[in-house]
Amino acid sequence: MAHKNDFARILAEMESYDYYTEEKIRRGIEENRKGSFRLRLLDGNGKPITAAHVKAKLIRHNFHFGTTTFFIGQMETPELNAAYEEKFKNIFNFAILPLYWDTLEPEKGNPRFKKDAAFIHRRPPLDTAVEFCEKNGLDMKGHCLVYNSFQPKWLSKDNREIKIDIDKRLAAIAARYGEKFVDADVINEMLTIYKNCYTGNGCRNLQITDERDHEKWCFDLCKRHFPHTRLYWNEGMQETFGDHYRGYRSFYYMALREWLDKGAPIEGIGMQYHAFWAKHVNHRPYDDLNRSMNPLRLLDAMELYGEFGLPISISEVSIPSFTGEGEDEETQASLVRRLYRLWFSCKMCHSIVWWNFADDTAFGDENVFHAGLIHRD
Repeated sequence: MAHKNDFARILAEMESYDYYTEEKIRRGIEENRKGSFRLRLLDGNGKPITAAHVKAKLIRHNFHFGTTTFFIGQMETPELNAAYEEKFKNIFNFAILPLYWDTLEPEKGNPRFKKDAAFIHRRPPLDTAVEFCEKNGLDMKGHCLVYNSFQPKWLSKDNREIKIDIDKRLAAIAARYGEKFVDADVINEMLTIYKNCYTGNGCRNLQITDERDHEKWCFDLCKRHFPHTRLYWNEGMQETFGDHYRGYRSFYYMALREWLDKGAPIEGIGMQYHAFWAKHVNHRPYDDLNRSMNPLRLLDAMELYGEFGLPISISEVSIPSFTGEGEDEETQASLVRRLYRLWFSCKMCHSIVWWNFADDTAFGDENVFHAGLIHRD
């Protein structure tokens, strides 16, 4: 799997492009993230104040810096929960809420909305997550409304019945939270699934995904239930920046083009960035990751997808530190700084979401990469 030495080489490779990318990034930040304004200061009688000393402090930014709420209330002690939440609200202004169907509605007709719902690891009850966000002024994004993975065990094997149950699910979520979600992911990771009606595809188990009009059906239905929420198609790192990126001939680009042309209400583009995916035996980690971390390639992809004129979310970011200490974390920090500045400089980028805020809070065996921004303690 990928190793820390690969990342040190990649960092050096990124630095070699500074002669071009640094000026472009600085210019992008100036042009796309800053603006001019004028203040007119008046006294109690409405007359202009002269010779005043004014101090201004930015307290909120239109750009969304986010992470997931998957561990809200789930640390080992009340003290750790309080520390986790304090750091969360001080760093981020945007939060992702878990809508995975298998854990949101493990029992048909009894969704885990209320705070007293049974405990499930990395899946706090929605009311708990929403309350935390509202208390701390965090904008919210739901993930994911019609995901092709993580279905409840009780789901029917009949396509018509599945669609009826999805409609009911969306209606229930919208009735309780529809006005609260600024954004929502509708579909997710579509390239890696095909013939869901066959068994043996792991968690990819939503058979209606194989229907020819699936993407448009999903977005049409979600827009009906969430008319005021910006709806995203979210796609994996290999498809967005990695090995499958082929410019105008990329799967994701062509699929977006097709369904937008056919009238699907796709309102945002999600581009994942889990930089630990080059972990399989047959991969060459340096080659794979160096390709997807090449700053020229990254800028090219951002400009390509920016041509749609839709907001782009760098939707799931994980940058490993491997050992979680010392020099490895310094390399991780350097990579994070470079990547965030690059994405932040791009005109159509509206949000960047770190996926697992703390070490040892990731899904399954992904914890081995120590890809948190803070330690578990």
